[in-house]
Amino acid sequence: MAGERKAPQRQARGRVRIEAILEAADRVVARQASTAVSLQEVAQEAGLPVASVYHYFATPQALLIALAQRYLLALEDLAARPLAHDALAEWADIARFHAVQAIAFYNAHPVAMRLLFGPESGGAIRAADQESALRVARIYCRKLVQHFAVEAGPALEEAFAIAVTVSDAIWSLSFARHGRIERALAEEAMRARLAYLRLYVGAFVAKRDVPLEPGQP
Repeated sequence: MAGERKAPQRQARGRVRIEAILEAADRVVARQASTAVSLQEVAQEAGLPVASVYHYFATPQALLIALAQRYLLALEDLAARPLAHDALAEWADIARFHAVQAIAFYNAHPVAMRLLFGPESGGAIRAADQESALRVARIYCRKLVQHFAVEAGPALEEAFAIAVTVSDAIWSLSFARHGRIERALAEEAMRARLAYLRLYVGAFVAKRDVPLEPGQP
């Protein structure tokens, strides 16, 4: 029984330690020109023994992947926030709200842009980004169905996934040119996203009088 009581405490301490390491890695990346980090440097920044960092992250790339995944989860949580039904005039407003939130997040977190948009990200981070884009696309597809008279389906989910990827590509271009997502290219990304989605959603879709409850078909 004593071991069972201690296990959750150890897990909680482990989560706190991991967060401290990720925060330290974020600070290290933020102040240098490259995303390349050493575990020794991160341990020093976190005020921890190097062995503690190695315990959770065997390589610098594993640490950077975990940092990127933390940012991706934050973006997914942002996408999952409920939308006010009365604030939606047309279905395209859902895509606009998502873009405004995501762009503000990226511009407030330069390390996220460097990890997810930069040339040093690597295959594992790009794969995690693509998987996250699919989850975000499903979230916004469900929001569309919730607030507008549209039927859900695999084709619609795939359309949203491609639209999100198109936006990300243009945001990446803005990051490469300006180090942030600039307004002009953000507007171009939105034009591309909506033009593509209209092929599957249509120009006009009736708004529901009352939004569906989450999970309601």
